[in-house]
Amino acid sequence: MFGDNLKKYRIEKGYSQSDLAEKLFVTRQCVSKWEKGVTQPDLQTLSQISELLGVSADELIAGNGGDGKIHIADKNKLCFVINILIAVFCVIAFFVVWRFLPATVPAHWTHGVIDRYGSRNEIFINLATVAVFLAVDIIIFFAAKRVGDKRPLYVCHIVFILCQIANFIFIFAMYVEYLSDDISTAVCLTADLIMCVGASMHPKINKQNSFLGIRTAETLKSTTIWNKANALGCYLFSGCSIVIFVVNMSVIFEYSYLCLLAYVVLGIIVIIYSKKIKE
Repeated sequence: MFGDNLKKYRIEKGYSQSDLAEKLFVTRQCVSKWEKGVTQPDLQTLSQISELLGVSADELIAGNGGDGKIHIADKNKLCFVINILIAVFCVIAFFVVWRFLPATVPAHWTHGVIDRYGSRNEIFINLATVAVFLAVDIIIFFAAKRVGDKRPLYVCHIVFILCQIANFIFIFAMYVEYLSDDISTAVCLTADLIMCVGASMHPKINKQNSFLGIRTAETLKSTTIWNKANALGCYLFSGCSIVIFVVNMSVIFEYSYLCLLAYVVLGIIVIIYSKKIKE
């Protein structure tokens, strides 16, 4: 248990066994024995390891034990990052909708009847709602660091994530029938979504777990392979999304949806890579 966690957090910190040994004034073989479970450090050394790796002694001793479960503190951090990425998605999505709307669109309804038309630029007023949801979630995230029981705050993160999603769906539903090109809009929104999902795959955001990221037999068994495969996936999917987004925002063409096949190819590349690399 301790050995697996020590190896995991050491690699996440970017230390080799020799690096850690040098900082602790022990031999590399000593660190190797800790990770193999042959021996364990004394309490003073354990405290030093905890400080160097930036994790608590409890996490080193227990951690997630490689069982794929995410601790509540990690869930709070992950939900916070997800909310930021959803906010980014919403901001970019409003630009997509704006791009494919006519210059003048319905701006107000009374009992379901349009009573005012306005400029398509008015869609950006909705960015204020996105900003408010995100600002409150930021306050919750930093408040969580001062609270012992983080579960209620974790629920708050989930609530604001759902509010962000519901807000976007509501705004999009108001304008969808006025869009000039449904296919290009769908492709741009898909690229926007996958760009945000791709960013969330980075191992600094998404630690090894059993339900997020590139999950193969190899990545779930090794933290090193998980980090390398998901880092590659992050860069490939996010980069490809930016290219697809820019192209389809600039040029409207009939078979734009074929651009999405690139994600299938990239997915295959990342899976093959995860099976070929070694620790």
